[in-house]
Amino acid sequence: MLAIVIFSFLLVILVAGNNSSAVSGTIIGSKMMNRYTALAITSAGYVAGYLTEGRFLQHAVVELLPFRPEYVLFAIIASFIIFSIAFFVKVPISLTMALVGSAIGLSLKLRYTADLSFLTEIIIAWIAAPIVSIVFSYILNDRLSRMKHRNLWSYAAGIKLMLILTAVFTAFTLGANTIGFLGDISGTGALNEVLISIGSVIGTFFFSSGIIRSVSQNMYMMKYTNAFSSQLVSAIVVEISTILSIPMSNTQTLTSAVLGAGLSYKAKAIYLKPFFYIVIMWVLSPIIGMVFTYMLA
Repeated sequence: MLAIVIFSFLLVILVAGNNSSAVSGTIIGSKMMNRYTALAITSAGYVAGYLTEGRFLQHAVVELLPFRPEYVLFAIIASFIIFSIAFFVKVPISLTMALVGSAIGLSLKLRYTADLSFLTEIIIAWIAAPIVSIVFSYILNDRLSRMKHRNLWSYAAGIKLMLILTAVFTAFTLGANTIGFLGDISGTGALNEVLISIGSVIGTFFFSSGIIRSVSQNMYMMKYTNAFSSQLVSAIVVEISTILSIPMSNTQTLTSAVLGAGLSYKAKAIYLKPFFYIVIMWVLSPIIGMVFTYMLA
């Protein structure tokens, strides 16, 4: 259905733009790369992840949206409206969670009995992911900060290189999971893959946002080791979720990993209000998606 493809394309643009600051903000801000080179690497990571592993989310699409295209369109439109409003007013809502909530709302409206075991797996993963991200980011950053280095300059150069590689990996996992989820909803044809890939590039270059970067800087000033441990742990959690065909919010894992890295500095004051604000939005995102889709359909 053409309308689904169009709205999925528009959503991909917003998603790619919304997450670009989280992926490449550190390497741009630290002058490791100029803005356009970093964004080019980011968009390439999105496309590579989507084309390579995006199909892993097909199981989630089949389980959550086994409806005729005209009904699936309601869930896409509802998610598009919700995320568009959140995007432009800089509210960190999760598209992945809103989409899953929209699928649940559609099931309730159509009186379809969804696979409760799969929904339970998703909810458990959503609860476990931030906990895992906090714990492992804490451990990794604590170990890195305690390491003694014979050559500080070589260590700094190594961390910079790892930051760049981790940024690419982060973009890859987001492309595989969130963008892959949207791509699988809209279809699996060659034209669809081209449009989703183009949307990823457009969003990265023209709709970049600073939501996650602002949150991380409000919690504590990011250092190279903080950024590296946060992004690496977040990307690994999202990649595991992709392999298990579980839609996962990059915002959720990265924000939690940022908090974990900050907590590893025991004498460092952390401003927790942004984190709690995002936690509230995690809870509200699927509920808003569910209610909005139920009313729209």
